[in-house]
Amino acid sequence: MLTAFAAVCTFLVALTHLITAPVIEEQKQQDILRKLTQVLNKDKFDNNPLNNCVMITNSDISGVNKPTKIYRATLNDEPYAMIFQTQTKQGYNGRIELMVAIDKSGSVQGVRTIAHQETPGLGDKIELEKSDWVLEFNNKVVRSLKDSKWFVKKDGGQFDQFTGATITPRAIVNQLRPSVYNATQAFEEVFALENQCNITEAES
Repeated sequence: MLTAFAAVCTFLVALTHLITAPVIEEQKQQDILRKLTQVLNKDKFDNNPLNNCVMITNSDISGVNKPTKIYRATLNDEPYAMIFQTQTKQGYNGRIELMVAIDKSGSVQGVRTIAHQETPGLGDKIELEKSDWVLEFNNKVVRSLKDSKWFVKKDGGQFDQFTGATITPRAIVNQLRPSVYNATQAFEEVFALENQCNITEAES
């Protein structure tokens, strides 16, 4: 009886997974699309970036030494922006993950914090819902890996730090500076790569 009960339970779990998996995947895709559109100018692209992406391994952009996905936004089939994730472990409480979009001139279209464990009321001002601090990056260009403007004001740059919480904004600015610069250098190469998104899967 125990064997039969275990078999029935296993079957029900498998069936539940089978039924809910497509729903979960669709919600995941919609969440990604929502984040993508937040960092883009809606008037400058007409494709679904979920259906146009490539996998590259470039820790100078992503902050990790493993394949990561870069989405591509186009207007009339012409390159507009590449959207990528980057991360730093230099936050006050460790890893901070970001989504970034830059256009073909290297101008930042948007930055959003997608995961962090920073202190509520201090470091969490990196969330747009808590503060408009991340909007300071909009339309900024990184001229070099040592661009003097791409530091927090306490370090001689142009970006605000938070009262009582300099470590968090410093970690983000110091990650974005090389990340955005290297992404800008790779922009044409990224758009020249063959699309690696499965359109059917992305639309499921």
